[in-house]
Amino acid sequence: MTRSRANRLVALMLITALAFFGALFLFVEGIDALEGRSEFQFFADSPTYHAAVRGGLAHVDGIAGAMSVAFNYLGPFVVLKMAGENYYAVLVLNAVMLAFSVASLSRSLRVDALALLLILLINPLTISSLLSVNKEIISLVFVAFLVRALTIGSWSSLFLAMVTSVLVRWQLTALLIAVCLTMSSLNPFRKRRVTTFCLVLIGVSVLYVQLATALEPIRANFEYAAAQYEGSGFYETLVKLQDNGWYWAIFPVKAAHLLFGMGLRLDRLINPTNFYNDVWQLLHSTSMLLVFAALVVMRRFRFDDDLVYLSLIYIAVFAITPIYSPRYFYPAYVMWAAALCASESRQRVFGAYKARRRSSADVRTRLTP
Repeated sequence: MTRSRANRLVALMLITALAFFGALFLFVEGIDALEGRSEFQFFADSPTYHAAVRGGLAHVDGIAGAMSVAFNYLGPFVVLKMAGENYYAVLVLNAVMLAFSVASLSRSLRVDALALLLILLINPLTISSLLSVNKEIISLVFVAFLVRALTIGSWSSLFLAMVTSVLVRWQLTALLIAVCLTMSSLNPFRKRRVTTFCLVLIGVSVLYVQLATALEPIRANFEYAAAQYEGSGFYETLVKLQDNGWYWAIFPVKAAHLLFGMGLRLDRLINPTNFYNDVWQLLHSTSMLLVFAALVVMRRFRFDDDLVYLSLIYIAVFAITPIYSPRYFYPAYVMWAAALCASESRQRVFGAYKARRRSSADVRTRLTP
């Protein structure tokens, strides 16, 4: 057995062990928390998804009404239907999705599956995503399909990535479209990545202003959340600037605030008022900062690294959201983790499989008498 296969087996065993201990946690504490009998919160919207499936939400009428601009319960709705709304079955499905994603990414990128899994487990969102119904674990599957499609040029993987994006958030579908446009021959600047990225920022800025009416439900959610939170007002100022078309200019500041801002509030760990936000999401932001710093120190955070470039497009699309939710950037963490695992010689992986096939075909042609 090769080392890579052995490490994939160890990774699978580790995920199985995590699922086992996750089941024990659900039995002792987790289910009580999900059903409101305990104040311990290790989840974001899991009870809401259960309520939606049970018909307990007035604005969600079955699976057909599980999607709108302001919310998307479709993915969790499907998972809960498949699991029969059983908490342990959801845990098993989440473990399968995690195992599939790690195995797929390791094969597509030729990285060590165990190393990738361990870096993912540094982020507490990976653990919480395993324990209950959520969108983060589905977005991990999306990343696996998208990377597979870009690496080997698989139309079937691209289609599955599209389907998975619909199950999560409309912004993820927008990301997929943006990636396809920026990396296709339709983009005359596709080899000039900095120029392309700047054009993406400008395009997203214009679209955000032009679609102001359609995005009004999201703005309403932001205004409600801002009214409940007594902050400095800095984030609200950034949102107002992007409302006036200045997103392209404030992007670095807003992205850094969303990605790392909460991770620097380590004082909240001492006396958390909301465990999920003050511990889980805080440490998620901290882990993102640590992986980002590692990539910078290793001089790997560059536009010519395919995974870093993909993550920057993702951040450009998602950082425009007025909702302050660091967990939306978990897929970017997955991309950075994969980039950290990849050797320096494998930074350019998109389309590499097709290039190797063409190279092999050329060699066979030259050797043919």
